[in-house]
Amino acid sequence: MKNILPFVLGLSLMLSACDMEERPYTINDSMTQTEEGAALAVTAMYNTFWSTSLMKKSYMECIDMDHDHSAAPSWVMSGAGEGNMTNHWSYNTSSDPFYAFYALINRANYVIEKVAESPIDETVRNQYLGEAYFLRAFSYFHLVRMYGPVPLRLKYDDLGDKARSSVQEVYQRITDDLDDACTLMTEWGTSSGNWGHANKTAAKILLARVYATMGSAALAGSVEMKVDIKGSLQNFNTATVAGFEGVDAKKCYEKVVEICDEVIARKGIDYDYMPAFNKIWGAPNFRNKEFVWGVAGNALNDFTTEHLGYYYTAPTYYGRGWAGITEHAYGLYTGNDERGEHGIFHYIKQTWNNTSNYVRMPDDPEKYPTGPDGKPARSNADYFRTYFITKWYTGDGTVDNPIPNTTAPGYALKEQDVILIRFIELYLLRAEAYNELDFPDKALADLDVVRARAKADLLSGTTSDKMEIRSLILQERAMEFMQEFNRKFDLLRWGLYLDVMNKTQSVRIQGTGLSISKVRQPRSILYAVPLNEINNNRLFGPNNSGY
Repeated sequence: MKNILPFVLGLSLMLSACDMEERPYTINDSMTQTEEGAALAVTAMYNTFWSTSLMKKSYMECIDMDHDHSAAPSWVMSGAGEGNMTNHWSYNTSSDPFYAFYALINRANYVIEKVAESPIDETVRNQYLGEAYFLRAFSYFHLVRMYGPVPLRLKYDDLGDKARSSVQEVYQRITDDLDDACTLMTEWGTSSGNWGHANKTAAKILLARVYATMGSAALAGSVEMKVDIKGSLQNFNTATVAGFEGVDAKKCYEKVVEICDEVIARKGIDYDYMPAFNKIWGAPNFRNKEFVWGVAGNALNDFTTEHLGYYYTAPTYYGRGWAGITEHAYGLYTGNDERGEHGIFHYIKQTWNNTSNYVRMPDDPEKYPTGPDGKPARSNADYFRTYFITKWYTGDGTVDNPIPNTTAPGYALKEQDVILIRFIELYLLRAEAYNELDFPDKALADLDVVRARAKADLLSGTTSDKMEIRSLILQERAMEFMQEFNRKFDLLRWGLYLDVMNKTQSVRIQGTGLSISKVRQPRSILYAVPLNEINNNRLFGPNNSGY
């Protein structure tokens, strides 16, 4: 990042991350002198990430409920759906992502300090250190986007008073850590038994995402964009994003192209994008070649028993189905786009054993008059007109990809991956960079890689207007990464969050005929820092504005 910017957690753990057998261990410093002990310290980092305070619950509630495309009943959304995470029904201080990310950082710091001194094989040691730098960068990348300036704690058990570092100082640390991760990690791909562990490819893609965030935030306030607001494209003047004054957007986007070129050149060696959108998701497709990093589903990492499963599992599965997407988000998918055809449920069976007739969900009798069994599909209650995505399931209810019987032999919802970094994102990141660097044809060509896979209309040759292409890329990210924890951050980095939310105003709450407000105040750009931190860290300073 140089020249781009202007200037006692115990390690008792259950070995339950990734694909490892569950066994209780307690780690002390001497244990990290062996490969097994060092591996346990690394596993402890991932356990923290897959905890209730992060991926199992709070990560989704804080990041994926507060944007223009999320829809759920008011009892589900509560404070999170209105931009105030601390008023969510399940919130408590101990589950605040602020503390959870710092717990992850502390465990990463432990690995960085203790494993670095270990006499184990150098290649293994460097891989473990690279994973620690990756997770520390991942944590700070979230903290700075959610809370703004935050303290940089870079030593294990660094629990004393510490002042906030500036946004640019935090980003400097993030890019430095990811550079170190890329240098240290030897594995570009995922070796057997290590699904869910970071590798060089994951670090490269995350680094490209970080530079794209910096580049777009540096441009925000000086560029325009179009955003779909309930089916109507509207023009917006982007707002300035605080903390990026003086950042060189051009150099950031040049780094994005450089990184994406390097990783795409390895397409088919370590990773690739799947040939069809509906081949990415579901138990038969888990741990596929597009899955670069995330949580690999198995009996130990079973998202269906956690809040993630309760929210995003459609009602046909276990009677859940708390949260879907808005009608206007569904309307983004036009024509033969498989992300609309196969990415959204069109039928469900309302009974627990899936023996009743199919009902339409949402109710679209003109397009879907019969169910996958050829029998007339019934209309249904308003609640089941919700738009649920199928990314967490084997099938979506269409004729060529029917909803599975949940009792079928060999089928288990627990075998669903939670993918946080996909190979296909490289093309959208590079498209964004190409456009801002005045290569519109290259930008549209990369955009069409994603659209061709989805069987959507291709865009090459349709425009050379920078604002138009910028807007198309933002919308494509929304369509491709629906409910993948990106939308709010994309709106924030382009300085669009407040205006888009306030233009949207409200969305319908399924099953009630009522609406939930999307109106936001300036304070909603950042979350409130937990009061315990404000009260106990004497150098922290006041809370974020408005709290």
